[in-house]
Amino acid sequence: MSADLDNFILFIDSAKRDLNVNRQCAFKLDCNDLTINALDKVISSTLKLEEKVKHGEVKVNYLNQFQSNLQNILSILPFRGHPDSSFIAHHNEDWKSQSKDNLEQNSFNVSRFYEQIEFNIDFFDKIGYFDSNIVAIGANGSGKTTLSNKVKSYLQNNGVVISAQRILLVPSFDAIANPTKTASELKQNQLRDKTNKSNGEFNYLKDEFGIVLKNLLSDNISAGNSYRKKAMESVNTGRAIDNPELTNLDITFQIWNSLIEHRTINCDDGINITAKSSDQRSYSAIQMSDGEKVMLYLIAQVLQAPKDGFIVVDEPEMYLHKTILKKLWDLLEAKRTDCIFIYLTHDLDFATSRTTAKKIWIKSFSHPDKWEIEDIPTNEIPETLMFELLGSRKDILFCEGNKGSIDERIYSILFTELTIVPVGSCFDVINHTKAFNKLKNVNTKAYGLIDSDHHNSERLDKLKSEEVYTFKVAEVENLLLDEDFLKLLARQLLVDEANIVLIKREVIKELDKLKNVQASHYVSTRLNYYFTDSDVTKGNAIAQLESNYQDFLNKVSINDWYTLRLEELNQIVKSSDYNKALVSLNNKGIRNIAGKHLKISDFTDRCIKLLLSSDYAKSSIAKYFPEELKTAGNN
Repeated sequence: MSADLDNFILFIDSAKRDLNVNRQCAFKLDCNDLTINALDKVISSTLKLEEKVKHGEVKVNYLNQFQSNLQNILSILPFRGHPDSSFIAHHNEDWKSQSKDNLEQNSFNVSRFYEQIEFNIDFFDKIGYFDSNIVAIGANGSGKTTLSNKVKSYLQNNGVVISAQRILLVPSFDAIANPTKTASELKQNQLRDKTNKSNGEFNYLKDEFGIVLKNLLSDNISAGNSYRKKAMESVNTGRAIDNPELTNLDITFQIWNSLIEHRTINCDDGINITAKSSDQRSYSAIQMSDGEKVMLYLIAQVLQAPKDGFIVVDEPEMYLHKTILKKLWDLLEAKRTDCIFIYLTHDLDFATSRTTAKKIWIKSFSHPDKWEIEDIPTNEIPETLMFELLGSRKDILFCEGNKGSIDERIYSILFTELTIVPVGSCFDVINHTKAFNKLKNVNTKAYGLIDSDHHNSERLDKLKSEEVYTFKVAEVENLLLDEDFLKLLARQLLVDEANIVLIKREVIKELDKLKNVQASHYVSTRLNYYFTDSDVTKGNAIAQLESNYQDFLNKVSINDWYTLRLEELNQIVKSSDYNKALVSLNNKGIRNIAGKHLKISDFTDRCIKLLLSSDYAKSSIAKYFPEELKTAGNN
């Protein structure tokens, strides 16, 4: 246990003693039930918190929050520091009466602080202690905006809250202040309350876009001056001039221009952003549409958020067209992988597009700071959510696995034009795809994607005609062991690429060890598919039935299938053909081999993050999929 945890346990022990002494005193002073119950509840919460800490459920970062909550209660209790309640007997009745009144008067605040502790414990449990991006779904009036500032206080203001109240007033500039001043203004803006509950806050929001843009432009000017100075030094010393590094302004333009068709934005004079249409007509930023402005605003806010911080986005869908919404936030998440994104939304379609994020449902809110929050489990799709998915205009890809599975996570990154719906086994995928494509008056189309998993070519051709496809490795986990992908991951982790050779060697060794089991599994799987896909030909007499049944059985050749498969596996091992090993080896445990040699324990999560941030990583995985799926949904 760390020193922080040790100190917190010592604090909890001291708090329990003080709470129990005050509870005993309340009983001896004959305080009302409200007071005693309030103290009992706090003691119960303290014990629960202590257990969570001892079992490693509470992250170190949040101990200060809980300690502060308890300190608020302890500070209003009168009998701290006493070993027990025996001292009460030494005081007269007037003192006892006054002490009783004091305890009872404080019971309301004790109850209020208790509710805050309980909310914090429940809230942190449900969001997973900010270990991943979060989507909080709630209707208007559910307290999402107020929650955004509550979250901000939890995270020590190390980030930015992007309010739903966006006054898209783009100023024009005659000059730009120095970077130190603009950075200071931006930081002050990031620390401000964004609930918009007063006239002063509303007036400040009018200036926010200008503050964000000024720092973006100032930083760009500063970088240009610095580059020019270094270039002059290089010229004077005869050295080659280095290529300039991209500034946040450059990246802003790249993202914006990649998403808006027939429009581009730039900053020719260095201090004012202008837009240009496809006919080369220029217009100032103030004349851009609300959608164009909000994209500029959001990109600039996210790129300038504090490093390794958080980005709370209230209503990320506001003013944005559905065709741009998901792409924009995918790009911004990829650019700021150091940050945690916390989205507050009532748009289910957007919520489901954040496939790797933790989902919570804000069911209700009571002023000033009481929310009812429910975790949305990852192993099921609520009926309303399914209707929303099927009601979208995107084509659907049914896949194996459950909600939140690795299948869904990878496919959501690779096939951005499709709605990914995991439905269980390969048979479920086949049945869902066939059934959906038989529906009348449906404008979307369904595709199915299953593991290759020992299907023969005849069966695969039949499935393909029914829009069910497979990929070129044995199972989805093997995609992440592609050699090019592993090399890219190794470079990112600063691990010697020679370790990839060790991974390949050990995978082949694992196949050699398991080849008999693998051959047996291959035969049993092939038998299952054979019996599922085949019919006994009808006969008009018993003799014909028996003959047809025997023909059916004669096509089953277990020994031949096993021998042939074992020979194939032996040949792969003998030739050390790593690519064929990935095609043939069904063993989810081989991910551990990669994790071991890359010296990481979270191999799958690292791979997902790499896929999100790198087009090269995507292409190294996408090559295993058929063209029909790569182009699906682009119509």
